[in-house]
Amino acid sequence: MRRHRSGFTLIEILVVVGILVLLAAVLLVSFGGVFSKSKQAQTQATIETLRTNVESYQARWGVPPPCSLQELGLLIGYPALVDPNKDNTGIEALVLALRSKREQGPYIDGPLFQDDKRRTNLDIDTVLEDATTPEHLDLEDGSARDLFEITDAWGNPLVYLDIKTVRAGNYQYSVTLADGSTVNINATECQNALRHPVTGQYPTGYVIWSFGEDGINQYGLGDDITSWPKYE
Repeated sequence: MRRHRSGFTLIEILVVVGILVLLAAVLLVSFGGVFSKSKQAQTQATIETLRTNVESYQARWGVPPPCSLQELGLLIGYPALVDPNKDNTGIEALVLALRSKREQGPYIDGPLFQDDKRRTNLDIDTVLEDATTPEHLDLEDGSARDLFEITDAWGNPLVYLDIKTVRAGNYQYSVTLADGSTVNINATECQNALRHPVTGQYPTGYVIWSFGEDGINQYGLGDDITSWPKYE
């Protein structure tokens, strides 16, 4: 009389487990790619929102916002306005300019500025108390004097530079990342990367870019996400 087998052999179980592990790995890679593309799309949308805000500012002031608080202070008539450090100064100057109520402002997108995941102060700085008063800043009543940054989907500050400053090449600028490390923006490397390889022209007016998923600054190359059409 034949005995009926009950259950699975060890080899069969191992084969099933192996198949499940393989499927899990494939799904993990697939979903990882989806999440990465989602963050890229979120960052591009943030940059496009800021572009719209900058264009509104430029339509009223005749120039894009300067990328230093000192230049911003000269533009709005308060030369004492300074940045207490050189970290994230470009994006901080941009956000402060867009927050101004002057000339029919503020210009910054409300939902973007109110999003705590996009609005940060990673280098923990504020407008110096002896430099200016809240009235001089022309901010909304009760607004914080923090020098805020707008970040990408990976939590790192966006980089903002006006092309006038890029051409001059005499700026000192570092970026404080979400992990606390800093990246220096080299003026010469920035000039070389931003010039079109064929025409030699710079993007018009200003540039905004994200270091992308790898968090490495390539001045708009590689996986960086930019406000201008990429050259590669």
